[in-house]
Amino acid sequence: MKYDEFFSSLLGRKILEREAEYVAKYASGTIASVGCGTGKIEERIEEISGEKIIGVEIDDEMLAVAKERIDVVKASATALPFKNDSLDAIIFITSLEFIEDYRKAIEESYRVLKAKGKIIAILLNTSSQYFKRKYEAGGYIRKYMKHFDVDSIQDYIKIFFNTKVEGLFEIVENELYVPGKSVYGVLGIKEA
Repeated sequence: MKYDEFFSSLLGRKILEREAEYVAKYASGTIASVGCGTGKIEERIEEISGEKIIGVEIDDEMLAVAKERIDVVKASATALPFKNDSLDAIIFITSLEFIEDYRKAIEESYRVLKAKGKIIAILLNTSSQYFKRKYEAGGYIRKYMKHFDVDSIQDYIKIFFNTKVEGLFEIVENELYVPGKSVYGVLGIKEA
């Protein structure tokens, strides 16, 4: 699938590995990845952590690929098919920016997470040079991205969770530097 082609490039493999390592460091127990796409990063997180992930995706084409890699369920981020207080971690890997109502998705995450449960989000820095080049080039980001103010997304997460934000890496001329601010990692803990 064309969506996965990027992860075949040298830079794409480095990004996949860094993002998977970040999530694997925090995700354990019963985990759902919302907007899992093709499940490529989630598959790598499972390999690193030994944990199982349930992918949540609404797009049929993405689901068809993801189900070959991880367990998946077709559902919307704004109506998660999980009971209240039932999950240990919810992951959003560059997906909150693409969800029409990211506020409702965050509220749903809060609903389904147990006390001390974690929301783990990876967000694109829309003011980075890397993002600006990717957006100008067109493609998936330009076609589907809904929210460019990632600070507002982070601020909304902070309403519900105690958060820690860090720059995960910088991308300059197809090279990845750690740490950096082309992509952010957001870890939120639900209060007991």
